[in-house]
Amino acid sequence: MPAFGLVVTSVALALTTTCAAPPPIANSSYELVFDETFDGDRLRPHWATAPFGGSLPATVRDGILTLRSTAANNHYWGYIASTGPRVGAEPNYPFASAWQEGYFEARLRYTDDPWAWPAFWLFSMAKTEAWPGENCTRLNAEWDIMENGASNGDGGRPASSWFVSVLHSNTTDNTPDGYCGIADVPRVTTREFPDTDLSGWHTWAGRWSADEMCTYLDGREIGCIEPYATTAQPMHLVFTINYLGRCDGCPQRPAVLEMQVDWVRVWQTA
Repeated sequence: MPAFGLVVTSVALALTTTCAAPPPIANSSYELVFDETFDGDRLRPHWATAPFGGSLPATVRDGILTLRSTAANNHYWGYIASTGPRVGAEPNYPFASAWQEGYFEARLRYTDDPWAWPAFWLFSMAKTEAWPGENCTRLNAEWDIMENGASNGDGGRPASSWFVSVLHSNTTDNTPDGYCGIADVPRVTTREFPDTDLSGWHTWAGRWSADEMCTYLDGREIGCIEPYATTAQPMHLVFTINYLGRCDGCPQRPAVLEMQVDWVRVWQTA
């Protein structure tokens, strides 16, 4: 049987750097457990593109991870996750890195375009392990720490100035009755930042505890929400860049959208 419910850290990086805890968790019991700076010219074993969706491979150069979604690739999203590659035996993701609770932060930027839909998120390791089937002992946990642009279908809330975060109770699998026959109930947070270019280099973060899920921009709290019972399970990291399905009144879709990630870190309590 797949190793559902386990906190998988089988290929965690050896921590060769010492980073001061960021302000939201400073002077607390948090410890750095994952520190990825994308050194070298290739991805480490715990990163992989999705086995679905036709993503272009991510590239690494000069310490920067780059994801692309392009017209030449039928506008499929650029996707990478800390699952490692999928294998035939179970567990299907033996190189995965996943965690339950913690402080998750990444420094990134993305294309400033009204069609852009960038996201930094966490997703159920159990669902990923079960893909393409279902394992109803665990519903779909998903926390979109940041998915700016997701509310820009009407063309009025672009990713460059509107923050969006969503916590899902049971992410849909696009079947009529929902994953395992249970509908999703999302909790959505949006906020306008009229004086900040959100598409530039920023540190986005989420603090996940048993009692609350809080989001941060450059160390400043944006807001907190209550987790679902289904949230309490290991989740892996995901970065995506995508085109919106619609953007009313927007210019023609650009040929390329990009997300670049400088680093990503995970902190957990001792």
